[in-house]
Amino acid sequence: MAPTAVNFSDEETRALIAEGKKVREFLASNRSDTLLRIFDYLLQQSINGQRPREADIAAEIFPNNMIETGQQGSRVRVGVYRLRKKLDGFYEGQSGRRLIIPSGEYALQMTQPDDPADMPDTEEAPDVASRRLPLLGIAVAALVLMNGFAAWLYMHHQQVPERAPVRSPLWGLIAKGERKTYLVIGDHFAFIDTARDRKDGEIVHDLNINSAEELYRYTSSRPKLATSLKDQVLHTVSAQILGSVSAVETYLQVPTIEPTTSFGLDPTMMQTSNIVYVGTMDEMSNLLRTPLMEASGFNCGAHCFDLIDKASSRRFVSDSPYVLHDGTVPRRDYGYLASFPGPSGHSVVIVSGTGDAAVRQMAEIVTDSKMIENLRRQLGGTLPAFEALYQVRTMFNQTYGSTLIMARPLKSAHMWDKTKPDD
Repeated sequence: MAPTAVNFSDEETRALIAEGKKVREFLASNRSDTLLRIFDYLLQQSINGQRPREADIAAEIFPNNMIETGQQGSRVRVGVYRLRKKLDGFYEGQSGRRLIIPSGEYALQMTQPDDPADMPDTEEAPDVASRRLPLLGIAVAALVLMNGFAAWLYMHHQQVPERAPVRSPLWGLIAKGERKTYLVIGDHFAFIDTARDRKDGEIVHDLNINSAEELYRYTSSRPKLATSLKDQVLHTVSAQILGSVSAVETYLQVPTIEPTTSFGLDPTMMQTSNIVYVGTMDEMSNLLRTPLMEASGFNCGAHCFDLIDKASSRRFVSDSPYVLHDGTVPRRDYGYLASFPGPSGHSVVIVSGTGDAAVRQMAEIVTDSKMIENLRRQLGGTLPAFEALYQVRTMFNQTYGSTLIMARPLKSAHMWDKTKPDD
Protein backbone atom coordinates (compact mmCIF):
# COMPACT_ATOMS: atom_id res chain seq x y z
CA MET A 1 0.00 0.00 0.00
CA ALA A 2 1.42 3.35 -1.07
CA PRO A 3 1.57 6.37 1.24
CA THR A 4 -1.52 8.57 1.26
CA ALA A 5 -1.39 11.42 -1.24
CA VAL A 6 -2.17 15.01 -0.26
CA ASN A 7 -2.48 17.88 -2.74
CA PHE A 8 -0.80 21.19 -1.85
CA SER A 9 -0.92 24.42 -3.77
CA ASP A 10 2.32 25.94 -5.11
CA GLU A 11 2.15 28.61 -2.43
CA GLU A 12 1.72 26.01 0.32
CA THR A 13 4.64 24.01 -1.05
CA ARG A 14 6.94 27.06 -1.12
CA ALA A 15 5.94 27.91 2.45
CA LEU A 16 6.63 24.35 3.51
CA ILE A 17 10.10 24.41 1.95
CA ALA A 18 10.97 27.79 3.49
CA GLU A 19 9.82 26.81 6.97
CA GLY A 20 11.46 23.40 6.67
CA LYS A 21 14.81 25.03 5.94
CA LYS A 22 14.68 27.05 9.17
CA VAL A 23 13.68 24.03 11.26
CA ARG A 24 16.36 21.88 9.65
CA GLU A 25 19.08 24.34 10.64
CA PHE A 26 17.85 24.16 14.23
CA LEU A 27 17.82 20.34 14.22
CA ALA A 28 21.28 20.18 12.66
CA SER A 29 22.62 22.33 15.50
CA ASN A 30 21.32 19.73 17.97
CA ARG A 31 23.55 17.03 16.41
CA SER A 32 20.90 14.35 16.30
CA ASP A 33 21.45 12.44 13.09
CA THR A 34 18.40 10.21 13.48
CA LEU A 35 16.00 13.07 14.11
CA LEU A 36 17.47 14.98 11.20
CA ARG A 37 17.00 11.99 8.88
CA ILE A 38 13.40 11.54 10.03
CA PHE A 39 12.70 15.26 9.54
CA ASP A 40 14.28 15.32 6.07
CA TYR A 41 12.26 12.29 5.02
CA LEU A 42 8.97 13.63 6.36
CA LEU A 43 9.61 17.04 4.84
CA GLN A 44 10.37 15.57 1.43
CA GLN A 45 7.29 13.37 1.60
CA SER A 46 5.15 16.37 2.54
CA ILE A 47 6.61 18.42 -0.31
CA ASN A 48 5.74 15.53 -2.62
CA GLY A 49 2.21 15.48 -1.24
CA GLN A 50 2.63 12.12 0.51
CA ARG A 51 1.78 10.99 4.04
CA PRO A 52 4.06 8.03 4.77
CA ARG A 53 3.19 5.07 6.94
CA GLU A 54 5.25 3.84 9.86
CA ALA A 55 6.62 1.00 7.70
CA ASP A 56 7.76 3.49 5.04
CA ILE A 57 9.71 5.51 7.60
CA ALA A 58 11.25 2.37 9.11
CA ALA A 59 12.40 1.16 5.69
CA GLU A 60 13.97 4.54 4.92
CA ILE A 61 15.53 5.44 8.27
CA PHE A 62 16.27 2.03 9.83
CA PRO A 63 16.77 -0.29 6.83
CA ASN A 64 19.34 -2.72 8.22
CA ASN A 65 17.30 -4.72 10.71
CA MET A 66 13.83 -4.82 9.25
CA ILE A 67 13.41 -8.44 10.39
CA GLU A 68 12.89 -6.96 13.88
CA THR A 69 9.66 -5.33 12.78
CA GLY A 70 8.33 -4.61 16.24
CA GLN A 71 11.52 -2.91 17.35
CA GLN A 72 11.80 -0.91 14.13
CA GLY A 73 8.24 0.33 14.53
CA SER A 74 9.10 1.26 18.10
CA ARG A 75 12.10 3.30 16.98
CA VAL A 76 9.96 5.15 14.45
CA ARG A 77 7.35 6.08 17.04
CA VAL A 78 9.97 7.17 19.57
CA GLY A 79 11.79 9.18 16.90
CA VAL A 80 8.64 10.96 15.77
CA TYR A 81 7.72 11.72 19.37
CA ARG A 82 11.16 13.25 19.97
CA LEU A 83 10.87 15.22 16.74
CA ARG A 84 7.54 16.65 17.92
CA LYS A 85 9.24 17.77 21.12
CA LYS A 86 12.05 19.40 19.13
CA LEU A 87 9.48 21.27 17.05
CA ASP A 88 7.79 22.46 20.24
CA GLY A 89 11.16 23.71 21.48
CA PHE A 90 11.93 25.48 18.23
CA TYR A 91 8.62 27.34 18.16
CA GLU A 92 8.38 28.06 21.89
CA GLY A 93 7.46 31.71 22.42
CA GLN A 94 7.04 32.34 18.70
CA SER A 95 3.91 33.40 16.87
CA GLY A 96 2.99 32.86 13.25
CA ARG A 97 3.02 29.76 11.14
CA ARG A 98 4.75 26.63 12.27
CA LEU A 99 5.39 23.03 11.26
CA ILE A 100 3.65 20.32 13.25
CA ILE A 101 3.27 16.56 13.16
CA PRO A 102 -0.39 15.97 14.06
CA SER A 103 -1.07 13.35 16.71
CA GLY A 104 -1.54 9.92 15.18
CA GLU A 105 0.06 10.90 11.87
CA TYR A 106 3.52 10.81 10.28
CA ALA A 107 3.34 13.93 8.14
CA LEU A 108 4.60 17.49 8.50
CA GLN A 109 1.89 20.13 8.19
CA MET A 110 1.89 23.91 8.22
CA THR A 111 -0.49 25.54 10.66
CA GLN A 112 -1.19 28.71 12.59
CA PRO A 113 -1.02 28.68 16.41
CA ASP A 114 -4.45 30.29 16.68
CA ASP A 115 -6.02 27.25 15.04
CA PRO A 116 -6.48 24.87 18.03
CA ALA A 117 -7.88 22.07 15.87
CA ASP A 118 -4.57 21.69 14.10
CA MET A 119 -2.23 22.23 17.00
CA PRO A 120 -0.37 19.21 18.39
CA ASP A 121 -0.84 18.07 21.95
CA THR A 122 2.39 19.27 23.50
CA GLU A 123 1.91 16.92 26.42
CA GLU A 124 1.55 13.89 24.22
CA ALA A 125 3.78 11.07 25.37
CA PRO A 126 5.84 8.61 23.36
CA ASP A 127 3.79 6.27 21.24
CA VAL A 128 5.85 3.29 22.32
CA ALA A 129 7.99 1.48 24.82
CA SER A 130 10.51 -0.64 22.92
CA ARG A 131 11.06 -3.92 24.76
CA ARG A 132 14.52 -5.39 24.77
CA LEU A 133 13.09 -8.77 23.81
CA PRO A 134 13.04 -10.44 20.36
CA LEU A 135 10.20 -10.28 17.86
CA LEU A 136 8.00 -7.92 19.79
CA GLY A 137 4.62 -7.97 18.09
CA ILE A 138 2.88 -5.68 20.53
CA ALA A 139 2.50 -2.15 19.18
CA VAL A 140 2.72 0.06 22.23
CA ALA A 141 0.73 3.07 21.18
CA ALA A 142 0.48 5.60 24.00
CA LEU A 143 2.24 6.75 27.14
CA VAL A 144 -0.47 6.88 29.76
CA LEU A 145 -0.21 9.69 32.27
CA MET A 146 -0.30 8.58 35.86
CA ASN A 147 -3.78 9.98 36.40
CA GLY A 148 -5.11 8.03 33.42
CA PHE A 149 -6.69 10.99 31.66
CA ALA A 150 -5.05 10.18 28.34
CA ALA A 151 -6.90 6.89 28.26
CA TRP A 152 -10.07 8.60 29.45
CA LEU A 153 -9.95 11.02 26.53
CA TYR A 154 -9.23 8.18 24.15
CA MET A 155 -12.39 6.40 25.23
CA HIS A 156 -14.75 9.34 25.35
CA HIS A 157 -13.75 10.79 22.00
CA GLN A 158 -15.55 7.81 20.51
CA GLN A 159 -19.20 8.67 19.90
CA VAL A 160 -21.31 5.69 20.91
CA PRO A 161 -25.05 5.37 21.45
CA GLU A 162 -26.32 5.20 25.00
CA ARG A 163 -26.92 1.70 26.30
CA ALA A 164 -29.56 0.34 28.61
CA PRO A 165 -28.30 -0.31 32.14
CA VAL A 166 -26.08 -3.35 32.28
CA ARG A 167 -27.78 -6.26 34.03
CA SER A 168 -25.02 -8.86 33.78
CA PRO A 169 -24.60 -10.75 37.08
CA LEU A 170 -20.84 -10.27 36.83
CA TRP A 171 -21.06 -6.51 37.28
CA GLY A 172 -23.56 -6.35 40.14
CA LEU A 173 -23.30 -3.10 42.08
CA ILE A 174 -20.73 -1.65 39.69
CA ALA A 175 -23.32 -1.25 36.94
CA LYS A 176 -25.68 0.65 39.27
CA GLY A 177 -23.15 3.45 39.56
CA GLU A 178 -23.96 4.15 43.20
CA ARG A 179 -20.28 4.10 44.16
CA LYS A 180 -17.15 5.32 42.41
CA THR A 181 -15.39 2.67 40.33
CA TYR A 182 -11.75 2.97 39.34
CA LEU A 183 -11.04 1.56 35.89
CA VAL A 184 -7.43 0.45 36.32
CA ILE A 185 -5.42 0.20 33.09
CA GLY A 186 -2.43 -2.15 32.88
CA ASP A 187 0.73 -0.18 32.06
CA HIS A 188 4.46 -0.95 31.72
CA PHE A 189 7.43 0.56 33.50
CA ALA A 190 10.12 1.64 31.04
CA PHE A 191 13.33 3.68 30.95
CA ILE A 192 15.55 5.36 28.36
CA ASP A 193 18.93 3.85 27.44
CA THR A 194 21.36 6.37 25.90
CA ALA A 195 24.27 4.08 25.10
CA ARG A 196 26.93 5.48 22.76
CA ASP A 197 25.51 3.73 19.70
CA ARG A 198 22.03 5.16 20.38
CA LYS A 199 22.32 8.94 20.02
CA ASP A 200 18.60 9.49 20.45
CA GLY A 201 18.14 6.91 23.16
CA GLU A 202 16.07 3.76 23.21
CA ILE A 203 13.02 3.26 25.38
CA VAL A 204 13.39 -0.12 27.05
CA HIS A 205 10.78 -2.30 28.73
CA ASP A 206 12.40 -5.07 30.76
CA LEU A 207 9.98 -7.51 32.41
CA ASN A 208 12.46 -7.94 35.26
CA ILE A 209 12.32 -4.24 36.18
CA ASN A 210 8.89 -3.01 37.19
CA SER A 211 9.49 0.13 39.25
CA ALA A 212 11.90 3.02 39.76
CA GLU A 213 13.11 1.33 42.95
CA GLU A 214 13.91 -1.90 41.10
CA LEU A 215 15.68 0.10 38.38
CA TYR A 216 17.81 1.82 41.03
CA ARG A 217 18.71 -1.49 42.65
CA TYR A 218 19.51 -2.97 39.23
CA THR A 219 21.78 -0.14 38.13
CA SER A 220 23.45 0.58 41.49
CA SER A 221 25.44 -2.63 41.15
CA ARG A 222 26.24 -1.90 37.49
CA PRO A 223 27.90 1.56 37.36
CA LYS A 224 28.71 1.37 33.65
CA LEU A 225 25.07 0.68 32.79
CA ALA A 226 23.84 3.46 35.05
CA THR A 227 25.81 6.07 33.09
CA SER A 228 23.88 5.28 29.89
CA LEU A 229 20.43 5.70 31.43
CA LYS A 230 18.56 8.98 31.44
CA ASP A 231 17.07 10.20 34.68
CA GLN A 232 13.61 9.66 33.29
CA VAL A 233 11.13 6.83 33.68
CA LEU A 234 8.03 6.19 31.67
CA HIS A 235 4.78 4.30 31.99
CA THR A 236 3.29 3.00 28.77
CA VAL A 237 0.15 1.15 27.75
CA SER A 238 -0.40 -0.75 24.51
CA ALA A 239 -3.00 0.14 21.91
CA GLN A 240 -4.54 -3.31 22.38
CA ILE A 241 -5.09 -2.68 26.09
CA LEU A 242 -6.58 0.75 25.42
CA GLY A 243 -9.00 -0.86 22.99
CA SER A 244 -10.03 -3.42 25.61
CA VAL A 245 -10.47 -0.69 28.23
CA SER A 246 -12.65 1.27 25.83
CA ALA A 247 -14.82 -1.78 25.15
CA VAL A 248 -15.44 -2.35 28.87
CA GLU A 249 -16.13 1.32 29.64
CA THR A 250 -18.48 1.66 26.67
CA TYR A 251 -20.41 -1.43 27.75
CA LEU A 252 -20.83 -0.26 31.33
CA GLN A 253 -21.61 3.41 30.60
CA VAL A 254 -21.35 4.18 34.32
CA PRO A 255 -20.90 7.89 35.10
CA THR A 256 -19.05 7.15 38.35
CA ILE A 257 -16.14 5.40 36.58
CA GLU A 258 -12.78 7.14 36.93
CA PRO A 259 -9.67 5.92 35.08
CA THR A 260 -6.25 5.33 36.56
CA THR A 261 -3.31 3.04 35.83
CA SER A 262 -1.65 0.16 37.62
CA PHE A 263 1.16 2.42 38.75
CA GLY A 264 -1.37 5.04 39.83
CA LEU A 265 -3.48 2.69 41.96
CA ASP A 266 -3.08 3.29 45.68
CA PRO A 267 -4.61 1.79 48.84
CA THR A 268 -6.86 4.82 49.39
CA MET A 269 -8.69 4.13 46.14
CA MET A 270 -9.34 0.55 47.20
CA GLN A 271 -10.76 1.61 50.55
CA THR A 272 -13.94 3.25 49.28
CA SER A 273 -14.32 2.28 45.61
CA ASN A 274 -14.95 -0.62 43.29
CA ILE A 275 -12.05 -1.72 41.09
CA VAL A 276 -12.11 -2.97 37.49
CA TYR A 277 -8.69 -3.98 36.20
CA VAL A 278 -8.06 -4.37 32.45
CA GLY A 279 -4.56 -5.45 31.42
CA THR A 280 -2.14 -8.35 31.41
CA MET A 281 -1.22 -10.29 34.53
CA ASP A 282 2.35 -8.93 34.42
CA GLU A 283 1.04 -5.35 34.33
CA MET A 284 -1.24 -5.75 37.33
CA SER A 285 -0.39 -3.69 40.40
CA ASN A 286 0.99 -5.70 43.31
CA LEU A 287 -1.85 -4.23 45.39
CA LEU A 288 -4.14 -6.53 43.40
CA ARG A 289 -1.89 -9.29 42.12
CA THR A 290 -0.24 -10.33 45.40
CA PRO A 291 -3.48 -11.08 47.35
CA LEU A 292 -5.10 -12.47 44.20
CA MET A 293 -2.31 -14.98 43.59
CA GLU A 294 -2.44 -16.04 47.25
CA ALA A 295 -6.16 -16.81 46.94
CA SER A 296 -5.93 -18.16 43.38
CA GLY A 297 -5.44 -21.73 42.28
CA PHE A 298 -2.62 -20.46 40.03
CA ASN A 299 0.91 -19.28 40.53
CA CYS A 300 2.93 -17.20 38.09
CA GLY A 301 6.18 -18.66 36.80
CA ALA A 302 9.17 -16.34 36.38
CA HIS A 303 6.63 -14.02 34.74
CA CYS A 304 2.88 -14.17 34.49
CA PHE A 305 2.81 -15.22 30.84
CA ASP A 306 3.50 -18.63 32.45
CA LEU A 307 0.63 -19.68 34.75
CA ILE A 308 0.96 -22.82 36.88
CA ASP A 309 -2.03 -24.64 38.37
CA LYS A 310 -1.16 -25.20 42.04
CA ALA A 311 -3.03 -28.49 42.39
CA SER A 312 -1.85 -30.28 39.24
CA SER A 313 1.37 -28.34 38.38
CA ARG A 314 -0.02 -28.01 34.85
CA ARG A 315 1.51 -25.04 33.02
CA PHE A 316 -0.26 -22.62 30.72
CA VAL A 317 2.43 -20.78 28.78
CA SER A 318 1.50 -18.01 26.37
CA ASP A 319 2.78 -17.82 22.81
CA SER A 320 2.55 -14.05 23.13
CA PRO A 321 5.09 -12.37 20.80
CA TYR A 322 7.40 -11.11 23.52
CA VAL A 323 8.37 -14.69 24.52
CA LEU A 324 9.17 -16.00 21.03
CA HIS A 325 12.74 -16.43 19.84
CA ASP A 326 12.55 -18.26 16.52
CA GLY A 327 10.01 -16.35 14.46
CA THR A 328 7.17 -18.77 15.18
CA VAL A 329 3.72 -17.26 14.70
CA PRO A 330 2.04 -17.17 18.15
CA ARG A 331 -1.26 -19.02 18.15
CA ARG A 332 -2.07 -19.48 21.83
CA ASP A 333 -2.72 -17.10 24.68
CA TYR A 334 -4.56 -17.50 27.99
CA GLY A 335 -7.31 -15.22 29.26
CA TYR A 336 -8.02 -14.80 32.95
CA LEU A 337 -11.18 -13.49 34.63
CA ALA A 338 -11.82 -13.08 38.32
CA SER A 339 -14.27 -11.37 40.63
CA PHE A 340 -14.00 -11.00 44.40
CA PRO A 341 -14.66 -8.52 47.21
CA GLY A 342 -12.00 -5.92 47.88
CA PRO A 343 -10.45 -5.21 51.30
CA SER A 344 -13.49 -3.11 52.32
CA GLY A 345 -15.99 -5.45 50.69
CA HIS A 346 -16.44 -3.50 47.46
CA SER A 347 -16.42 -5.24 44.07
CA VAL A 348 -13.22 -6.11 42.22
CA VAL A 349 -13.38 -7.44 38.65
CA ILE A 350 -10.25 -8.61 36.84
CA VAL A 351 -10.20 -8.70 33.03
CA SER A 352 -6.76 -10.03 32.27
CA GLY A 353 -4.61 -12.67 30.63
CA THR A 354 -1.07 -13.67 29.75
CA GLY A 355 -0.87 -11.32 26.75
CA ASP A 356 -2.65 -8.44 25.06
CA ALA A 357 -4.60 -10.73 22.72
CA ALA A 358 -6.03 -12.63 25.68
CA VAL A 359 -7.08 -9.39 27.40
CA ARG A 360 -8.86 -8.35 24.23
CA GLN A 361 -10.77 -11.64 24.15
CA MET A 362 -11.68 -11.39 27.84
CA ALA A 363 -13.03 -7.88 27.24
CA GLU A 364 -15.33 -9.39 24.61
CA ILE A 365 -16.50 -12.09 27.03
CA VAL A 366 -17.28 -9.78 29.96
CA THR A 367 -19.34 -7.54 27.66
CA ASP A 368 -21.35 -10.46 26.27
CA SER A 369 -24.29 -11.40 28.49
CA LYS A 370 -24.59 -14.86 26.92
CA MET A 371 -20.95 -15.66 27.64
CA ILE A 372 -21.34 -14.52 31.24
CA GLU A 373 -24.48 -16.64 31.60
CA ASN A 374 -22.53 -19.67 30.36
CA LEU A 375 -19.83 -18.93 32.91
CA ARG A 376 -22.43 -18.59 35.67
CA ARG A 377 -23.86 -22.03 34.83
CA GLN A 378 -20.35 -23.48 34.80
CA LEU A 379 -19.90 -22.19 38.36
CA GLY A 380 -23.11 -23.85 39.58
CA GLY A 381 -25.67 -21.17 38.91
CA THR A 382 -24.12 -18.27 40.79
CA LEU A 383 -21.18 -15.90 40.35
CA PRO A 384 -19.49 -15.93 43.74
CA ALA A 385 -15.85 -14.97 44.17
CA PHE A 386 -14.38 -16.93 41.25
CA GLU A 387 -11.62 -17.23 38.71
CA ALA A 388 -11.75 -18.60 35.17
CA LEU A 389 -9.07 -19.48 32.64
CA TYR A 390 -9.63 -19.52 28.87
CA GLN A 391 -7.39 -20.68 26.06
CA VAL A 392 -7.44 -18.02 23.34
CA ARG A 393 -6.67 -18.74 19.68
CA THR A 394 -4.51 -15.98 18.24
CA MET A 395 -2.15 -14.90 15.52
CA PHE A 396 -0.08 -12.18 17.13
CA ASN A 397 -2.66 -9.68 18.49
CA GLN A 398 -5.59 -10.96 16.42
CA THR A 399 -7.98 -13.28 18.27
CA TYR A 400 -10.11 -16.09 16.83
CA GLY A 401 -12.20 -17.21 19.79
CA SER A 402 -11.60 -18.95 23.09
CA THR A 403 -12.32 -22.12 25.05
CA LEU A 404 -13.06 -22.22 28.78
CA ILE A 405 -10.47 -24.45 30.47
CA MET A 406 -11.57 -24.14 34.07
CA ALA A 407 -13.78 -22.01 36.31
CA ARG A 408 -13.75 -22.37 40.08
CA PRO A 409 -14.50 -20.50 43.29
CA LEU A 410 -11.77 -18.22 44.56
CA LYS A 411 -10.66 -18.67 48.16
CA SER A 412 -11.21 -15.02 48.98
CA ALA A 413 -12.36 -15.16 52.60
CA HIS A 414 -8.96 -14.24 54.07
CA MET A 415 -7.07 -12.96 51.04
CA TRP A 416 -6.69 -9.47 52.57
CA ASP A 417 -5.84 -10.66 56.09
CA LYS A 418 -2.25 -11.85 55.76
CA THR A 419 1.08 -10.41 54.71
CA LYS A 420 3.42 -12.42 52.54
CA PRO A 421 7.05 -11.28 52.20
CA ASP A 422 8.01 -9.94 48.78
CA ASP A 423 10.34 -12.43 47.08
